[in-house]
Amino acid sequence: MPESHLLPPGPFTRQQAEAITRHYHNVCIEDDQYSHFRLVVRDSDGRMVWRAWSFETDAGEGLNRYIRRSGIRTDTFTR
Repeated sequence: MPESHLLPPGPFTRQQAEAITRHYHNVCIEDDQYSHFRLVVRDSDGRMVWRAWSFETDAGEGLNRYIRRSGIRTDTFTR
């Protein structure tokens, strides 16, 4: 997976989160409070696998682990 499709290990920006959501079908922004939000990874059945608030100290590190494991790339997704 190209490094450009990963988050920094700590807190992340909206721009970084939006870039990830464009590359993965099952990663989305939820609980959007404008100044902060959660990025959520879901499995192929729509069940939550992992989530983190954008301001958490190790948010990107945890999310990257689950994105690598469970992320469904938009360029491989077929309807």
